[in-house]
Amino acid sequence: GEVIFSKLAPRTHIKAHCGPTNLRLTAHLGLVVPDSSSDCRIRVRDDWHSWSAGKVLLFDDSYEHEVRNDTEESRVVLLLRVWHPGLMRVQRGFFLSEAIMRKEEEIAK
Repeated sequence: GEVIFSKLAPRTHIKAHCGPTNLRLTAHLGLVVPDSSSDCRIRVRDDWHSWSAGKVLLFDDSYEHEVRNDTEESRVVLLLRVWHPGLMRVQRGFFLSEAIMRKEEEIAK
């Protein structure tokens, strides 16, 4: 998994993009959320969502998504990436070993 703080500055737009795999889900825990939630939002596929302080927004980032903060305030979330719950433990181990091997090969270059 991965855990990071993600701060989105005022008047920021992160263009549409897709995560590299559907083996994981992404969770955003709203920490600092602008008052005007309709002006600070994320689109996943065709649906727009807003953050709420203390609430979790869970999505599959392999789908196209983009983020907009059209407010004068920063937005801060705790971003967590976790294994997709549909994966069996043995599959997780396989994919993790494969990712570690690829990373070691990149480092060796």
